[in-house]
Amino acid sequence: MQKKIQRRRYPRARADLRFHSVGGRLLLRDGAGTRDNQLDFASALVLTYCDGRHDPHAIADAVAGSMAHSDRETLRADVRRIIESFTSDGIVV
Repeated sequence: MQKKIQRRRYPRARADLRFHSVGGRLLLRDGAGTRDNQLDFASALVLTYCDGRHDPHAIADAVAGSMAHSDRETLRADVRRIIESFTSDGIVV
């Protein structure tokens, strides 16, 4: 049976995560050094808004204001997908 992922209305990134730039790549590392995820610009931007004060719709609007994207609905779907991926990976609670 697949574990159901509970989503918070206002996603919050784990407090022990930090961005690092290594060789032109943006990495996300945890305090224990057990996580080393490479992020693209959009994912990193979404994660900065996962502070417990923004719902996914507000995050999509903020990201849309920072990126050239012609289709807002596609962007919203992308943001939801990124947040769901972060949630399933334990990056966002």
